[in-house]
Amino acid sequence: METKWFDEKTGIFRLDEIVAERESFQKIMADQMVTDQEIRDQSALVVDILKKLHETLPEEHRKDVMNLLAEITVLYAATKYHDIQELWRR
Repeated sequence: METKWFDEKTGIFRLDEIVAERESFQKIMADQMVTDQEIRDQSALVVDILKKLHETLPEEHRKDVMNLLAEITVLYAATKYHDIQELWRR
């Protein structure tokens, strides 16, 4: 079954829902605590996937993937800073 990237009604990217559906996320969050080891394990998984993509994708697609990863990370970082700002405003 193909994962739908966007909500059909709103057109919004479903990243939060997609993450929540991931076995890796569910495993990490099972006890509601995120350990250093879980971060290391997830980091290793991500590096393995990136290495596989780097080896198998054509250069044009590698650039697209790098651009996407960078912009998602910008969004994640900006969201975290925004969350911190909101905490300080309360």
